[in-house]
Amino acid sequence: MNIFLESLKKSITHLEIIDKVFSSYDYPEKEVFNKLKEEIQEHDSINPTNKFTEELYVGGKKRNTSLNQGYGRQMILSDLLQYIVNGRGYFYAIRNTTTMKNYIRILLKIVNLLMIFDSIVVETNVRREILTNLESELGNDFFKDDDRRREHEALLLHDAPIGLPLANPDVSEDVLIKLGTTNKDKALKLLSTYYDSLLPKTAGGLWGELLVYLYLLRKNIGFVFPLVLNQRLLSGNHKIYLKPPDFLLLPFGKNTFYGIEVGAGKEIQSGTFSIITGVPTATKANMDNPKRCCICGKWMLFCPKVIEEYSDVDYEIENIKRPIKCTSGCNKFTREQILNKECSYAMHKGGQPQNHVMKMRVGTYHFHFNCYKDDPHGDQNISENNIVSYYPYVGGLEDLEDLTVDQAVVKQKIEELNTLLTSLNQTSSEED
Repeated sequence: MNIFLESLKKSITHLEIIDKVFSSYDYPEKEVFNKLKEEIQEHDSINPTNKFTEELYVGGKKRNTSLNQGYGRQMILSDLLQYIVNGRGYFYAIRNTTTMKNYIRILLKIVNLLMIFDSIVVETNVRREILTNLESELGNDFFKDDDRRREHEALLLHDAPIGLPLANPDVSEDVLIKLGTTNKDKALKLLSTYYDSLLPKTAGGLWGELLVYLYLLRKNIGFVFPLVLNQRLLSGNHKIYLKPPDFLLLPFGKNTFYGIEVGAGKEIQSGTFSIITGVPTATKANMDNPKRCCICGKWMLFCPKVIEEYSDVDYEIENIKRPIKCTSGCNKFTREQILNKECSYAMHKGGQPQNHVMKMRVGTYHFHFNCYKDDPHGDQNISENNIVSYYPYVGGLEDLEDLTVDQAVVKQKIEELNTLLTSLNQTSSEED
């Protein structure tokens, strides 16, 4: 991910140099230029609690209250990464078949990186290092207010997992005193809210959107319109705006858009958009994979075999829901390597481990195979048939997929569109 951030920094540096030269070099409009800059800064500061600049960085997270007074650093960080993927990345994807496959491959590996980011729910030393470095680098800008600073100091003291349904939740006395409460549940909630502001939309927020996007591209059932960077559609009245779904899909052979909302709990939002626009938005997309290991509390990453096959849009996956049997179906690791824990990706489906950081209820859970094998109970109950991996799969789109025309018609439509769009895009490029 660092290579994309470095390129983004170069663009910012480029603009900063232009701004610096126009601000300092002598030329006829210099005074007007600097006056405009001062006025923009004054406009930004008219209401200190609601600054335009704080839509680009803000120190923490506060749940939305009346009059749109909430804020969330995690949303800003997420949008910046979405800009890289959806604001510019599509130009790369459409260059040729190879770049489309590589686009999907890169995004899946970014998803893996984001899941590793979220490991600081249990990796307390890494979490403390991130907190310390962010405060050192950003100073007071890292905190919107004193409440966020206090939560930050409390999280530095908290030497235990957070942000999970924990098997044995606990909070030290020092943390309770720092937060000014004796209620451990309240303290954990405050810590979890602050933790959530450190990373781009955790617990599947950002990478959940990316996986839905990739799933729609992989299915190749129509044109995908990402709206994740346009979550408010404005009118000229600040009170009159729409909250669109995360994606719009225009299936091949259809002339009707369908809205796709990632996750649940947005029925009113989706219903309002549908009533106003006439676009059906009943579809809810929920990721069935990846899964989180209850033993260690970390997400289980997509393995190299899955990434290679899923990113190859010409490769037909017969049943995308069916688990891959690792010891017999993997072409990256041998059976012996997997059983000897040389693969960090393999999962074990089912089982009752003795030790687990997460709360477990009745049901079938998945674990890192290596975690399960290291567990006293798990090591005695390993089934080779249950050592599995999964392709990214999105539930909730079954009805939408049924709306598409049959594959022969889809293929014909794609060929017709390819001929038409190639001609139109060539003309457009010549005009540019």
